[in-house]
Formats: sequence, C-alpha cells, structure tokens
Amino acid sequence: MASLKDRLTPRLTFLVEYLDLAAATGDGKAKWEDYQLSFLLNDHHMTHDIKARQIGWSWIAAAEAVACAVLTKDTPSIFVSINLEEAQEKIRYAKAVIDALDYDVRPTLVVDNRFELEFSNGSRLMSHPCRPVRGKAKARVYLDEFAHYPKDREIYTSALPVTTRGGVIRMGSSPLGASGMFWEIGSQALKTYPAYVRSRVPWWGSTALCKDVVLARSVCSDMVTEERVKLFGRSRLVDIFENMLLEDFQQEYECNWVDESVAWIPWPVIKRNQALFDSSSYYRQADDLESAEKAISEVWRACKESWISGPLVGGMDIGRKHNLSEIILLGIEGRQLPYRLGISLDRMEYDAQYSVVKKILDRLPIVNFYIDNTGLGSQFAEDAEKEWPSIVEGQTFTNPSKEMWAVETKLRFERAEVPIPMDRGLAYQIHSIKKMITSAKNVVFDTKKNEKHHADKFWALALAIFAAKERELTTLSEGADPTTGYRGTSSLYRG
Repeated sequence: MASLKDRLTPRLTFLVEYLDLAAATGDGKAKWEDYQLSFLLNDHHMTHDIKARQIGWSWIAAAEAVACAVLTKDTPSIFVSINLEEAQEKIRYAKAVIDALDYDVRPTLVVDNRFELEFSNGSRLMSHPCRPVRGKAKARVYLDEFAHYPKDREIYTSALPVTTRGGVIRMGSSPLGASGMFWEIGSQALKTYPAYVRSRVPWWGSTALCKDVVLARSVCSDMVTEERVKLFGRSRLVDIFENMLLEDFQQEYECNWVDESVAWIPWPVIKRNQALFDSSSYYRQADDLESAEKAISEVWRACKESWISGPLVGGMDIGRKHNLSEIILLGIEGRQLPYRLGISLDRMEYDAQYSVVKKILDRLPIVNFYIDNTGLGSQFAEDAEKEWPSIVEGQTFTNPSKEMWAVETKLRFERAEVPIPMDRGLAYQIHSIKKMITSAKNVVFDTKKNEKHHADKFWALALAIFAAKERELTTLSEGADPTTGYRGTSSLYRG
C-alpha cells in the first residue's frame, strides 16, 4: 500500500505549505481536518460526498479550485449552488484563500467580481446558482448541495459532457430524502454508478462539531443518535439536537436518507415548486420590526410599479410559544400563487405585531387575509376583523380545519401552483408536516414533538393558499375575474 507521502497531490502540498489556514478561514484555531485532507488527496474524476451541514465542504472545494488554478494554467472551475447568495459565497471563499496565500505564490487577478475570478495564467473560477453547466471543456465542476437542486437531473446531465476530454465532477450535499439524483448516485438503489468514489462525513467527522473525532469514528456508528450526541457533541450541536426533529437532525447532520413515505408533502414536490421560482422572481423576507417595515414598503413599490402583479392574499399563524408569529403573502397570477413576502415576528409584543399587520393591510393590495384566531390569536384576529371587515377573517385551528387546509396546500403543490423561494426554513417546515393517525383513529396533520417550531411557516402558507381559494370562489360566484380587482375597495394600491 502506498505511503501518505507517495499519495500526496500537488494541490494538497501547495495548500498545506503556502496557505495561512487561520487567515483563510477567519478562525485562529483552525487546523486541517482529516476529511479535508482526504478531499484534497482524491484524484478521481467523479466523486460523491454525503456530508453533515456546516462542516466546510464549500470552503475546501473553493480552496482546491484556487490551488488547481494556480498550479495549472487555463484551468476552469465551475461552482453550481442552490441560490444566488450561495453562488457569491464561493467566490468570497476563493478570495479569502487567495489573500491568505504566501506573497510569493499569490496569483494576480485580471477579473475580480462577485461571480468570477480570472487569473493572469488564464485559469478561471466561475460561480452561478442552479442552472445547467455549458461549455468550458475540461472544467472542474463542483455541484454544492446537489440534493437540493430543483432541476438536479437537468443540471447533472449538462455537467457530465464537460468532463468528456478531462475535468472532474465533485458533488457534495447533505441528503434530502430518499429520492433525486444525489440519492440515486449515492445509494445506487435504482442502477449502479460505478465511476463514482463515495465518501460520508457525519458530524462526528468534524472537530468543529465533535469533541473527540478519533474515538467517535470508532464507536459512534454503534450508538443511537441521542447517545452519541450527548457523549461526543459539542455544546452547540447538543442545543441543535434538542431543538430539532430527530429525523431532520439525522438527515442534516448524520447523513441519513429519510424515508419520504411519512411526509405529507415530499421533497420532489417541494422542489418542483421551487424550480418555478428562479433567481429573477421577486420576494422579500423579514425577521424584525425594522426589516418588516422596509420589506412591506418594497413590496408596495413593486406592486405599484408593476414589477409584480396584484392582488395579494395572506395568512398569519400566531405562535403558541415565545410570541412567535409568521406572516406569508402570495400573489394571484392566474392559477399561480407565487410567494411574495414572508415575515417572522419572534418574541414581539402584541402592539408591535399588530402594527406590522396594519401596515400590510393599509398599504398593500390585499384581498383576503386569514388570521389564526385560536388561543393567543383570538383577540388579535377579532381586532383586525373589526378594522378591516372586508379583508380579514379569523380561522380556528381544529383537526378538521387543519386537514382541509393541508389537503388544499398539497393539491396546489402537486399541481405546481405555488412557486416558492429556495429557503431552507420554509422548505423544511413544509416537509415537516406529517399525516398521523391517533389511537382514537382520528387524522391529525402536524409535526412531531419539536421545541423549535410548530410548522408556523407551513400553516401561515396554508392559510394564504386557502384565502386565495376563497377569493377565487367569491369572485367566480360574482361573475368576476379572480385575478383582478378588490373586495371592499375601489383602489388597488393604497398609501
């Protein structure tokens, strides 16, 4: 068997010798992890890495691409990411690596922008969100979080020909259900993919998450999740585990393929609706009072200047714990209900939450707005109904009503009528809803016990979808077009 010295690759030697790891990562205690060295040692042209979240796969991929670009002229590397922000992050990582190289080997950049770096030796690093890979023969293609691509098969099919005359494909991702190309290649359940070299890096393979990687690697696979987390997990990981559904934690951090049969809306259906929401689609997100007010104003301008179509419908779920509430607004564009605004109000008092709703209803072209009036939401919904009687309607959460909303939401998703952004929190809450049968044989739609969320985003979305359905029924009964006009107002845009 070859010694480690015999197996060293030029890129590994280059990075270990010339890179200031602490400066490149922004971590003064950073050390090379075993899985990172294995990544740099792998010379195979097709690799499949199933990994835990937050272990730094994107960073090591960017570092490898920089090393290859410096060592071999005219080397193109292409990064494909799940969204625009992640695409920019790859270039930021690459720039940090370049800036942390010894001056004598640091390359000169002739192109330097958010999505591309070009070196004076002709090598290039290009980064873009989910779209097919074209041209750039002999490129190094990095498919980051590949399991999460809505059009994974199309992108994979486009990437393979790039390696016809050389180049490599490196795909790395946390799993996303037992379906899709990443699962197919990793599990080989449907057919063999013999060209791939596969690796698996759960949380106990990273010193950032595990207190003793060497010992954990030898014993963790024989433990149950709770036991190994309590014994080897760092405090932050323990907190995450205690505030996350077990199956979600196992998928995100332990590289498990979660069975899709228990999810009310499975990942392929969610991804199909995400695929309708491209990088040019308009939406805003907010999680505090200041950003909520700004987002509402921006959506108002987008409607007024016809960047997006009105009218809008909304749903608001009043959180049962910690004063957490979720508001989601959808557009009505024919049969399509595109996501336009999401607001999370965490630990915000009644008056502050009400002021956000007031600004939404006073300014935006809302035709129907459904508010959870159960428990803590009863007074809130009653006050809003009095102030906007033609727009607001309180909705009581019961098992029958939740079943009605869940069924309508699933139907809309299966028809690909709800374009949603690539937002992990939203997607995971949609996927967290289960159809469960109680001991009394009652059907219940809910998440399993979870201290972090009660699928508040899902229920806000479901209320908005049902508000859209009621709008359609009302306008059709009146002989009107459900995609235009307003109920209770002659003005489309207010304020």
